[in-house]
Amino acid sequence: MKRVKYLMATAAGMAMTIMLTTPVLASESPTSITVSELTRESASQAAIPYPTDIQLLQQGDRNYLHKTFTVAADYDPDSLAEPVFSQGGYRYRFSEIIHRESTPAQSTKKVTENRTIDSDTNDRAEILDMFGNKLPYSDEDGYNGELFLLPESLYISETGRVSYSYIVSDVRRHEGLSDNDMSHIPKSVNKNGLTLTLQSVDWQVTSSRAAGYSDLPDGYTAIAYYSAPATGTKAAGYIATASFSGEVVRELIGKSTYTIVYEGEQIIIPFNYIPFLVAGLIIAGCLIACIILWRLRKNVEVYVYNAGVPELYAKMRVSLKKPIIELRQLSEVEIRLMFDKHFSKRLLDQKIFVVSKFRNTRFDLNGMRVVDLWLPGNKENREEPLDD
Repeated sequence: MKRVKYLMATAAGMAMTIMLTTPVLASESPTSITVSELTRESASQAAIPYPTDIQLLQQGDRNYLHKTFTVAADYDPDSLAEPVFSQGGYRYRFSEIIHRESTPAQSTKKVTENRTIDSDTNDRAEILDMFGNKLPYSDEDGYNGELFLLPESLYISETGRVSYSYIVSDVRRHEGLSDNDMSHIPKSVNKNGLTLTLQSVDWQVTSSRAAGYSDLPDGYTAIAYYSAPATGTKAAGYIATASFSGEVVRELIGKSTYTIVYEGEQIIIPFNYIPFLVAGLIIAGCLIACIILWRLRKNVEVYVYNAGVPELYAKMRVSLKKPIIELRQLSEVEIRLMFDKHFSKRLLDQKIFVVSKFRNTRFDLNGMRVVDLWLPGNKENREEPLDD
């Protein structure tokens, strides 16, 4: 508990020291001014626009501060002037306004819009013609212009599928037949996995020869016509999406640029000894904290032998005035004590007490830093009294 109180007191003291130091050091103004400081000051004044440029000019013991603003042409330049203010060891007063014109007449931006149309075909060229090459653009912010079609952005998708029926037909030619008998003709054929049935046959005589008083055919060719009904699906329609992109323009009122000039006079500040006093207190506080931490450090390490190997059991701080090592949880075990170098020197001619569960042990350190002990487990051993 004492150690915790020491640490808390030290931390509280250092925190108070830092808190007291901060405003004191802040009040000690530097003898120069920076652009970033002036920028932050300008930003804090909501009524004045943010300056686009800040410059400092020094002439003798006076500084001239130039703040440049770019505002709308109808902005009142007198409202840009600030009242008297101090910064960087100088007190600044308004001197004059320098006016020069700038004319950014337009504002442009890149715009991309998507358009969607319905189509009965998925032919890209035909759909691109339906979109057209240009698209007029205007918005509520006042931007106007034309956007141009990006052909590579065209995307076509089906709106759905519908069923339809149709006739699949095929013609087969059978040559070299001896007669025109229908039994030579197949009654069905297969086409792309669909069975077609015979619908009609055209017979053609391939050749003839003279035999008496009549011409007798030499052979026949049969042209067989097959067909069968079939069904399928097709797209009910298509929806096409394309992007139009381009740069649009908004007409702006003119801009005016004003430079506000301030004349600065150096502020004479008397010597302030308080920061040096506070710095000394901080150093003293740090030294005291270091001393307290040194006095509260752990100076003894306790190891317990496990299968002949010492394992770290605890780290503790033992008082130099009353060197007692409390190990009441251990018995019938071999331990090793490792003492801090500074601690062993201070206890050169003093006895150290080890309090275990069943017996107290005392020994002389004699400058040693490592001591091996056996803590007995015999309840009948009487505890040795500790010296006051």
